[in-house]
Amino acid sequence: MTNSDAFSQDDFKDCKEDFKWFLDIRYPKKDINKQIEEFCNNFCFDELYDIEKINKFCDNEENRNKYIEFSYGSNSKDVWDCDDTHLARVILFLIHCDREGNKYAIPKLNKFIDIGSGYRYKYRGDTLNTYSTLFGSKNQGYNKFFEQNEKIEKFRDKYVTIGNFILLPALSVQLDENKRKWDSINTFRGINEHYRDFFDLFLYKFLNKNKDYELWRKNPYDNEYINEYFNVMDDKNEFISRNILECYLDNNKEITSNLFGHTNTENPYCWWDENIDKNEYRKFALGYIEKATEIINYRAGVISKILQEIYK
Repeated sequence: MTNSDAFSQDDFKDCKEDFKWFLDIRYPKKDINKQIEEFCNNFCFDELYDIEKINKFCDNEENRNKYIEFSYGSNSKDVWDCDDTHLARVILFLIHCDREGNKYAIPKLNKFIDIGSGYRYKYRGDTLNTYSTLFGSKNQGYNKFFEQNEKIEKFRDKYVTIGNFILLPALSVQLDENKRKWDSINTFRGINEHYRDFFDLFLYKFLNKNKDYELWRKNPYDNEYINEYFNVMDDKNEFISRNILECYLDNNKEITSNLFGHTNTENPYCWWDENIDKNEYRKFALGYIEKATEIINYRAGVISKILQEIYK
């Protein structure tokens, strides 16, 4: 291992300090364990862009500017992708950094700069359970299929909490040799018509090493980190454990092919489909919210305990 590959204790320390500063600003009258618990279960990352809340929690310009920096993306100040904010990357590094004794370590995640959006990075934050596929990024699907619905409105905040974020390789590959387009795991599962951003469908096929998995596994760049990532993640149990995905298992502790009860697993529901039964769609969407919320709450609880242990 070269020095450049060594785990950075300084990055780990800086991330700890950054997150603690944020917690003290956001939850000033609570102890560290309560701060972490409140954050993991309830903090909506959209709040990072809420000027009224920023002004409420920051009593001077220096704090205000620092708070705003937590909303920056890896490549830009102007980012609306919550899983690529500075705050998300800080937490994902604390949870998954490749430090000795960390059971949640992701291979070769040695430096904070290893996480970001684009080919320069090793890993990229991703959101597990979708909102946009069913309800639209601008609520097009919500307005199409529902009148005011409290469950959906609560889920709109819940889906951008830390329990719904994961780290996946940032590596892009050319999945179709006849097209110039290259995809990362993140972008491909989000737009492919057979996944449509439903993580249960992707996880089942990916862990059972379908053809898409094999294309990433071949690693055209022969990157050391991606080779080691797949050497570890080839083991289904390791993949599940390190990524805190036990909540996607069925009662027999197996990856199910249809956790959310999709009517058609090859062409799952999406709000822009004109040929679907509205009553069936609404039933599925509300059931999906219930199960997805269970998953997010489970992962939030585990992440809370991991972070509390770090701050002991």
